[in-house]
Amino acid sequence: MSASLPSTIIFDLDDCLWSPEMYTLRSIPSKPVKGPLGAHGEGVIGMKCSSGETVKLFPAALKILQRIASNEFENVTFGVASSSEEPSYSRACLQGLEILPGVKMDSLFPIQAIGRTGGLTSRKTTHFSSLKKQHPSMVFTDTLFFDDCNWGDHVGDLNNALGVKGVRTPNGLTEEEFETGLSMFNK
Repeated sequence: MSASLPSTIIFDLDDCLWSPEMYTLRSIPSKPVKGPLGAHGEGVIGMKCSSGETVKLFPAALKILQRIASNEFENVTFGVASSSEEPSYSRACLQGLEILPGVKMDSLFPIQAIGRTGGLTSRKTTHFSSLKKQHPSMVFTDTLFFDDCNWGDHVGDLNNALGVKGVRTPNGLTEEEFETGLSMFNK
């Protein structure tokens, strides 16, 4: 059995890749917090709000994003689909957090659908419609999605509505959950 990869991998943000959720913050995360990026040196590991909260990637999510940044998945398109109630906060984190020294998280995701306006709703099917417009060659049945799904079953909804395969990450993305998702595409 040879391993095959999905052509597109999409991640939710809040409570999937990072914590805390944007709606819990009292101000925009704007102050970079420096620290170790695992074995890859120092970089921006957090984005702090003036009100004191700091947004940080889950440790396993950082490792997975470092694999993506190292071109391990060179033929896969990556994106984010977040129904964040504070999309400007999410964008500030994407543009501030580093995966490797000097490599911002935002650079890994050429397709993005963030928020609940302009046709985007709390239902992730609207986000995937937006992603498809940005990336017309996206095939839903060849797409993998990771979402914490703590208040609704976005993974199940997307599978039923569009045929997107997905994995729930109720406690933040883990390496095991990532590998489980990839294994769905083994042929």
